[in-house]
Amino acid sequence: MKKTILSTLVLCLVALLTISCASTQSRYSMLMADSYSAKPEGYDIQTFYDDDIPQRPFIKISRLDVHLEKTHFIGSSLNDALPDLKKQARLSGADAIIDIKETSSMVGETKIYHVTATGIRYTQ
Repeated sequence: MKKTILSTLVLCLVALLTISCASTQSRYSMLMADSYSAKPEGYDIQTFYDDDIPQRPFIKISRLDVHLEKTHFIGSSLNDALPDLKKQARLSGADAIIDIKETSSMVGETKIYHVTATGIRYTQ
């Protein structure tokens, strides 16, 4: 009896670990030959959604990518990717993020969520 209960508990634990599997990959690439120093940790990266753009003059300096893969029991949204997106913008020396584009798909049991954006630097 005890072996059956223990076996059931072990199987439940393995199932829970499998359900909550997730991986995140993020990176940036510079759009220009110039490179900029990373902004300090804690720097507030502004985010502009949809077709909204800043009123200040700016240049586009980096392409930002965040890729999330999770089991189909766990959803993904921009809120999940935004911290990594802001981190990549900060590391590239950007002041803000524009042109956010989201794509999602499913392969077997895995939900794939990918976000791209553009990091900008204010010129004034």
